[in-house]
Amino acid sequence: MNKPHIKKATFVKGVVGEEAILYDGTPQIAFIGRSNVGKSSTLNAVLERNSLVKVGRTPGKTQQINFFDVTTQDNQCFYAVDLPGYGYAKLSKKQRDELDGLIRWYITHPEADTALICLIIDPKAGPTELDKEYMKLLNQHEKNLVILVNKIDKVNQKGMSAIKKELKAYGIEDRQVIYYSAKTKRYLDKLQSYILQGV
Repeated sequence: MNKPHIKKATFVKGVVGEEAILYDGTPQIAFIGRSNVGKSSTLNAVLERNSLVKVGRTPGKTQQINFFDVTTQDNQCFYAVDLPGYGYAKLSKKQRDELDGLIRWYITHPEADTALICLIIDPKAGPTELDKEYMKLLNQHEKNLVILVNKIDKVNQKGMSAIKKELKAYGIEDRQVIYYSAKTKRYLDKLQSYILQGV
């Protein structure tokens, strides 16, 4: 399969509550994950832009739901939705709770036009307890979920086997998982193809 190319990708707006953009009929591909998991780098790689999504040196920088208007070369249109990172210990408990509430509100929203939710995890950390909570919540609400295992360039074969075993033990099927590296772009074509099929 040829690599899907992105014709246009622009920032639209940040959302912290009810907005018409949530249900204007445009499919939404959402990206969630804990702070510092490489969410912004993943979005930039998928959208074929170097710095459209700001990569914060300080985890926990994104504190709103950011919408990006995307058009592919074959004129498929969708919103790429960048959710705040969760689990950053240096935020106050109140801030963490507020971000958690915002994320949960969006991913369980009954009327949002969510076509696919991509939950990004780090293979070294494995699926954390928070990752597992979100997996469970998404499955309970019957959301179309794919697990993106980023930073595979930083783990050996033994580490990869361990993360595959742990995900399988948690009930995640192989077809729901994509392994890639946002840094080296390894398996990026596979990731893009999967995401665009969800539009």
